[in-house]
Parts: sequence; C-alpha cells; structure tokens
Amino acid sequence: MKKFFQEKTFCYIFNTLSIPVFFLLFYYCLGITGENRAGMDEFIYFKTDSILFNVFLISFSLFCLYFVGRLSNKLKTMQSRNLLLGCTCLLSAVIGYYWLFASKTSPQADQMYLCQYASAFNHGDFTALERGGYIARYPQQLGMITLLRGIFIIFGDMNYLPFQCLVAACVPLLVLSGGQIVRYLSDNNAQAEVYYLLFILCCFPMYAYIPFVYGDLLSTILCLFGTWMYLSCIRQFSLARLVLCGCSIGIAVLLRQNCLIFVIALTIVMLIKLLFHHTRKHLIMIIALLAGCGIMQFAVWGLYHDVRSQDASAIPSLLYITMGLNDDYQRAGWHNQYEYDTFDAFDDNVALAKEKGYEDLKMYLNIYRDDPDYMIDFFVRKMNSQWNAPMYQSLAANNLVTGAQWPLAKEIYSYGKLTKIVESGMKIFQMLLYGSILFLLILRRKEYVHIEKYLLLIAVFGGFLFSLMWEAKTRYVLPFLFLQIPYMAMGINEIIVTIRRHRK
Repeated sequence: MKKFFQEKTFCYIFNTLSIPVFFLLFYYCLGITGENRAGMDEFIYFKTDSILFNVFLISFSLFCLYFVGRLSNKLKTMQSRNLLLGCTCLLSAVIGYYWLFASKTSPQADQMYLCQYASAFNHGDFTALERGGYIARYPQQLGMITLLRGIFIIFGDMNYLPFQCLVAACVPLLVLSGGQIVRYLSDNNAQAEVYYLLFILCCFPMYAYIPFVYGDLLSTILCLFGTWMYLSCIRQFSLARLVLCGCSIGIAVLLRQNCLIFVIALTIVMLIKLLFHHTRKHLIMIIALLAGCGIMQFAVWGLYHDVRSQDASAIPSLLYITMGLNDDYQRAGWHNQYEYDTFDAFDDNVALAKEKGYEDLKMYLNIYRDDPDYMIDFFVRKMNSQWNAPMYQSLAANNLVTGAQWPLAKEIYSYGKLTKIVESGMKIFQMLLYGSILFLLILRRKEYVHIEKYLLLIAVFGGFLFSLMWEAKTRYVLPFLFLQIPYMAMGINEIIVTIRRHRK
C-alpha cells in the first residue's frame, strides 16, 4: 500500500505541474495564431483571433464529434476495431504517398547538406569531419548521414527519393503504434480509439513532412513504436518486445538527437516503476533501453572514429542556450547564426567559445532580471512561436518545389482558399488538442495513479521546457504533437462522455 501511494504521489506531482502548462497553451491558442506567410521567410507571424468565434468553433467541433463517437457502438468486437485500425493505416499510407509525389518538393539547406556529405563520404571524402568542418561541428548529423549513405549505395548517388518513400511507408506504423498506445492508456476504450484514428488521419503536418529529408518524422515514429513495445512489456513481458523497444529508440536518437528528451522521460518512468515495485522486469527494461541507445551510438562512432580528426570539436551546447535568449528582429530565441559565428571566431576552441557564451548568457540574464515585464513578454512570444503555430512550418519547411505539382498540392502551396481551409482545420485541431488534454488532466488527476499513464506527456513536458531554453523553431516541437494526440483522443472521449451524462 505504501509503495502504491508513493507512485501515486509522483503522478499527482506531475499532473499538478502539467495543468498550468496546458492551461497556458490553451489560453493563448484561443486568442492568437502563429503562421507562416506566402513567399516570406520561415519566421512565425501572429494574428489576433476572436475568442468568441474560437469558442464557437470548439463547440461546433464537439457537437460533430459527439455523433462521430457513436461509431464506436458498432465496434463491439476486437476484430472490428482491428479492421478499422488496419483500414486507417492503409489510408494514411495512400495519402502519404500521394502527397510525396504530388508536392514535388526537394531537400534544401541542412537537408541538402546531409545529402551532399553522405555522397562525399561514400566517395572517400571525409574533410567535413576535420576541424572546422560542418559535420565535425554538428556531429549529431552522423546518424542521418549514415542512413543516407546506405540508401545512396543501394539506390544511386544523391537519390533521396527512397528515404522519402521509407518515411511514407512508416507512417502506418505511427498510426498503428498510437492506436495501440490509446488502447493501453484508455483501458481498451473503443470510442477513444475512434477519435484517435480520426485525429491522426486528419493531421496535415504528418503528410507534409514526409518529403522532408531529415530525421524529424522517422525518429518520432520509432519513439512511438518503442512506447508501444514498452507498454506491452509492462502488460506481458517479452524479450522480443524488449529488444524492439531498445533498438527502435536507439535508432531514433541517432536520427534525431532531441529524442534524448523522450529517453529521459522513459528512464524516469522506468526508475519510478523499479523504485516502488522492485521487480526484475523493470531493471531489465532500463538495461535494454540504455543498451539500445549505447550500442547504436557506439556503432556510428566505430564507423567514423578513424577518419575524424582528433582535434575536431563540436559546437558546445551552451552556445545554443545563449542563442535561445536573443531577440534579434523581435524573433525571440530564433536562429541568428550566434552558435556558428562564435565558435568560428574562436577557431573551434571549445574553452574560449564557452567563456564567451557564459559572458553573453550573463548579459541576457541581467537584462531579464532588470526588466521582468520584458522577460515575460520574451518567453511568451518564444513559447507561442513554437507551440501555437498549428501548421508547424509544414509548408515553409518544404517549399523548394522542383517539378510540376499535382493540382491539389499546387492549390495548397499557392496559399489560396484551400490553404486557408487546411490552416483553419489545423487551428481547430490545435485548440481541441490543448483543451482536451487540459480537461483530461483535471478530470483524471486522482485516477491516473500509474506513472506509465503519463509517459508521453512527461516527454512533452520536457520538450516544453527544452523549447524555452534552446534555439526556437516551430518544427522542433513537431514530434511532441504526435506524442500528444493519444491523450487528445482520450480527452475528447471524456468530454463527450461528460456531455452525454449531463444530457441524460
């Protein structure tokens, strides 16, 4: 009883910390919308919304979802639910491949750099790993480069289309993993599962980021798959699931180092389970997770340690944190070349670059200490530019069109009426996302007493804190969108159940 209470206490603490975060997100979401503008830069611009109109949109959406939920009454058997899940996976793949070939977008900026360096590595040119080289300064890119190298060897030099097809093929795995997670977290609630399938199917950024030659979407899919395997192990321990969990999350970290936030969240959950239950199962799970991440990192190190210069240094994390406090051009915390220029100015000397970073960090902190109102304004703008932009830069980050787009994609990229419809749909999506999770946290604060129920939200909470500290970019919070959708489905289910109860 004592052990159970201690785990429950951790659940209460996290719930108490999370409610203010989602209240803030929902509060600002009602009044403003961050968006990219046609033909302009990648920065987020805010427009003021009518709160009353947004409340009406939420109410109307809930009215429609009320009747959609009745579909679950027909899903009385697990076979019928599996059939619906399978059809949704298939449909997501069809839409994903359609958008891949319809959008005709190609990699640019960092995406193209990775392709070029992967090609160079395959031809024996490793100068990018020498002191001052791009990959030496950004070694977190080695995982993606290694994957692209393999694809280029098999399918031809600079042929990145197979990578895009791989991401499209993995989208059904995202749908499947999320569906299984909802089943576990909601205790097999059919209506919550129906809502999840509807929301994930209508999530436009999921499709828009398929052509993006980077690890954002693929690493998120692997994290969700790893979560499914972990939750399955809690219910019924299996060595195969354990291996899949460790390997998938290890690969996810290679492809996108920000996945370490998810690893930390999962480790916290595992440690709490081990601390209060003392079962060998939880200890083995922790070992499998750390081994999966460690083995993958060691494998990549083994590929490049002979060709990387001994004096090659990566840009210190401190410089990214300091850059995250800049307010150049009123773009709170966005990229301004600070980390690169500072490191370059000191000829890649880590000690000197850190010393400069500390000086600038103190300067920013003194400014915020002397002007608290400005500090609040800065972090509110930084938060909203990342967490209240419902399109998640999905068009702005994929705007290099290199072919004749198919009519539907062309209309969306023209920023015409169809674009406005998609943007409005995602705005409603985001309001329901934050509002439903807030409702769920408040309603179930005394009932969710097992820490694994909060696993994905712990990662989201960590991502929220990280986004306030690190370089700002809306695309960086895209993975946390997919971690929230299972809770969104459960929250909407709770709202609809509450409405039905009051109607009766």
